[in-house]
Amino acid sequence: MGNRRITDPEVLKGLAQPLRQRLYHLLAQAGPATVSTLAKQVDTDPGLVSYHLRELAKAGYIETAPELARDRRERWYRAAEEHQSWAWTDFTTPEAKAVASAAVAQMVTNQFERVRDFQQNRSAWGGQWNTSAFISNNFLRLTDTELRQLEDELHEVINRWREPRKDLPAGPAAEDGREHVFLFLHGFPERP
Repeated sequence: MGNRRITDPEVLKGLAQPLRQRLYHLLAQAGPATVSTLAKQVDTDPGLVSYHLRELAKAGYIETAPELARDRRERWYRAAEEHQSWAWTDFTTPEAKAVASAAVAQMVTNQFERVRDFQQNRSAWGGQWNTSAFISNNFLRLTDTELRQLEDELHEVINRWREPRKDLPAGPAAEDGREHVFLFLHGFPERP
């Protein structure tokens, strides 16, 4: 799996649109799906979903999976296999910064909606999921270089947990009790 660094604001625009971001996350988390399946999951018209999937494919976030189709009318999509990343500092013009701001705003909105949905429905989760799920707030005193080092170390830990599991089926809960887990961390300076 490669790493694709996004530096073109036109490409980043694909993730600034809420429905596109949602479709991308569904494909990345749950695996390949058809237009009609995704339309049901997001409760939206299949034509609109198809349009946004084509836009995501044009930007390289997803790709078609024709080998999964049972007939010529069925269209399957999957998330691109390469890791996608981008940095705020890569966008220097006012227009590019506006695109980056919109993408970040949509990502943060999506992250907190997902946390809220879990908290509102946590009683539906059995087993140890309610004691395993966590929220962590930490107040550290760091330099900008130390914050970057912390991020690198956290990514090393996350990758240790991701790599051995990346080949597991992407569908619903596995027989061994594995579920999809959404983890997000933010680290930024603030002045109290």
